[in-house]
Amino acid sequence: MLRKKKPPPQSAQTILHQISEVVHNPARDRFELYVAGDLVGVLGYSVEEVRGQRILTILHTVLYDEYTGHGLATRLTRGALQYVSDTGAKVRPICTFTRRYLDTHPGYAPLLAA
Repeated sequence: MLRKKKPPPQSAQTILHQISEVVHNPARDRFELYVAGDLVGVLGYSVEEVRGQRILTILHTVLYDEYTGHGLATRLTRGALQYVSDTGAKVRPICTFTRRYLDTHPGYAPLLAA
């Protein structure tokens, strides 16, 4: 008799990603990360127009301590970069996390402001 293999249990990181959501809050110039409805992190930015090009300067990425180390700052950053891409804007990373993320993901290079 063959036994069906149980699927491996999901990791805490996988579960956190499944119940997390990135929300753009333009009234506060930030992207917010919610996990199960609770605000757990923000990515703040400023906006400027340079020669007709909209540029988002990413200033900081902040998560509550208990949510660090699970890839959620990456999820928040990807959400912001997706917005930049979708709107045809460019990005200027002041935030060290975002700068490091862009350095290790060269596919986002076309989004960088000159």
